[in-house]
Amino acid sequence: MCGGGADETPHGLRVFEGVRADGYLGRYPVRPGYAFVIRKGRHAAEPTDLSPEEAAGFWSDVARVAQAVEEQYRPAKMNWLSLGNGVPHLHVHLVPRPREDARAGLPLETEAFWVDKTPALEPEELAREAAALRARLAR
Repeated sequence: MCGGGADETPHGLRVFEGVRADGYLGRYPVRPGYAFVIRKGRHAAEPTDLSPEEAAGFWSDVARVAQAVEEQYRPAKMNWLSLGNGVPHLHVHLVPRPREDARAGLPLETEAFWVDKTPALEPEELAREAAALRARLAR
């Protein structure tokens, strides 16, 4: 994950290339509009590994992607998850919680991030949704 990403990964399509982070629309949507933002540059596993300037830039990039996701999908609540248990590189999962979310008000289900339990978006749908997010982020 260090250094910067590709336009497409097994997990999603890049929708944002920032100074400190890249944003991706998830191929395996935990919820509609699921995205993730990955820190670029030198390795950092935790937000506390960043200098104040790096942290400001990273969180600014995360917020920019989160705002575009919120505008596009209009969730009742946006969850920002910085986990790193499975991948020890600083990244944030952005999970829009729709109004009709069966687990509204509760944490995500344990298997939410298990790709074998979450069907992938069709390539055309993923490309269409990614293009819409890119257009919002270009404004």
